[in-house]
Amino acid sequence: MGATSQSPLVTCNYMSCKYPCSRLLRTMSMSTNATEYFTEAPAIAVKRYFPESTFIEWYEKVFLTVLLVIFGMVGNLLSFALLSRPRFRDSAAGFYMRALSVSDAGVMFGLVGNHTMRLYRVPLHSDIYCKTIYFAIKWLMAASDWILGAMCLERSIAVSFPLKSKGYLKPRNNRVALGIILVMLAVYFGYAFDAYGSRQGLCRTVSMAYPVNIRTMVDYSLFLVPAILVISSNFVIIVSTVKSARHQLTLTESTDTSYSSSTQRSLVAMLVTISVAFVVLKSPYYLAKVILPASLSRNIGYLYATRKEALNRLVFGFFFVNMYVNNAVNFYLYALSGRAYRKELKMMFTSFCRRQTENNTESADKSFSTESTIGTE
Repeated sequence: MGATSQSPLVTCNYMSCKYPCSRLLRTMSMSTNATEYFTEAPAIAVKRYFPESTFIEWYEKVFLTVLLVIFGMVGNLLSFALLSRPRFRDSAAGFYMRALSVSDAGVMFGLVGNHTMRLYRVPLHSDIYCKTIYFAIKWLMAASDWILGAMCLERSIAVSFPLKSKGYLKPRNNRVALGIILVMLAVYFGYAFDAYGSRQGLCRTVSMAYPVNIRTMVDYSLFLVPAILVISSNFVIIVSTVKSARHQLTLTESTDTSYSSSTQRSLVAMLVTISVAFVVLKSPYYLAKVILPASLSRNIGYLYATRKEALNRLVFGFFFVNMYVNNAVNFYLYALSGRAYRKELKMMFTSFCRRQTENNTESADKSFSTESTIGTE
């Protein structure tokens, strides 16, 4: 009580004390709160552009969504037209390569429909559009991987067992295998119609009914299985081709230069080349998604608080673009590696130019004959 009577202004009840007491308590409270605010509040990181993030933004806007789409579409359409010519039309590898050209061209369309719209800030407010475009991209990209895996497996069997394989490696069986691949992948990626939609003008995940962790693991598996098929089958193809060439050289002391043999060798060279490109261009993207922070793939942007984050974004963006490069370069790899392909390409352009010249000549002759008739009358 003595202490209380000596300092009534400090120990009195806050609600019933006089003005000096309440002012003192408020002052003490404000000073305490201010001290806690300035000592315990976390610092706010300011996000900004770094040279790495600026470069990858330019790289994605110019190369990924413009140049890659143009060259990829032109290359895939030319590849389909060339592989439909008589020289390649009846071969199993030609059949799978035509299917690969169609799926890769579809991926280019999907690239424009989603990433180009996002990078150039075109608002997308249609749920149906977002669901369809995500389904198409995922389905066609996986289809390209599995078509390549099936083609490599078919060629490895044909090269390893040239006589026995003729009984079951028939065109009809190849069409059935392709149909099964497309249907199974379409059924699985049907989850896109539930998982994706439009939010704030962007296509993004809107439903977690299919957990992201499980979905990611399955997506990785859908890449890993054809990748293993591609690597193992190409190893078998190379070994069998080398053994066959040595055996033939020993027996005949000369190489086979027939039209059919030349075409098959070109197809094998083309297949091995695009298989190497597939592994080199696509594998780093999936490794980066495992190693780098998950936020890079979920919240893609160009403003970062630290240079390390910007550098990680540069690495991830480079691998991301390379994944789409794989769907755009097959035509150019065919032209570099396949001698028969280059010859057929030259013949196709030559015949097209000759046809155009003949059409122009006929048009000029008709015009001249018409003018002559009018002048005679």
